Amino acid sequence: MRALHIISSPRGKQSYSRGLSSAIVERLLERNIVKTVVERNLIENVTPHLDEVLVKEFYKIPEKTDSNPILSYADSIFCEIKEADVIVIGTPMHNLGVSAPLKAWIDQLVRFGITYGYGNDGKRYGYLKGKKVYLAIASGGRSADWPENFEFIASYIKAVFNAYLGITDIYTFRIEGTASNNFEANYEEIIKSLK
Repeated sequence: MRALHIISSPRGKQSYSRGLSSAIVERLLERNIVKTVVERNLIENVTPHLDEVLVKEFYKIPEKTDSNPILSYADSIFCEIKEADVIVIGTPMHNLGVSAPLKAWIDQLVRFGITYGYGNDGKRYGYLKGKKVYLAIASGGRSADWPENFEFIASYIKAVFNAYLGITDIYTFRIEGTASNNFEANYEEIIKSLK
């Protein structure tokens, strides 16, 4: 089994989302759920943002985009996720949403004819079924203190991965209140239910 570890926080080794996602990866290795881990650090290897040229390429029939250098980043991250059995994604909460680097990565990953398509019935189908996702979210505040229905990270990831990749097996772990005075992270306690 192979894991893909996505790091998307700009805080480096001080990042709580990176600490939590790394703890998940370690647990998966300890339990022999995965044997190999590929790391994609979206801060060290900056993801290109969508522009007019790239969007046009994304909506072409895939056979017409073979060996197109403009798609080299999108092709490389698609190969990583296709080869992975497990995907571990770490993200801080920025303005109630995922980090900008993670959003850019998702925008590069989701592609018509590559990660999803439409059947004869007109319904959209994701092509990457059967994978497991572990989502590690860090926030300075606590979700219990937010207004009702203000959860935009896990719900967004679940919706995108389900609709455009066909992945429905998603587990969410949160480390909250990191902006509190004298905060101490207890990753082991957070992931004790990890399957």
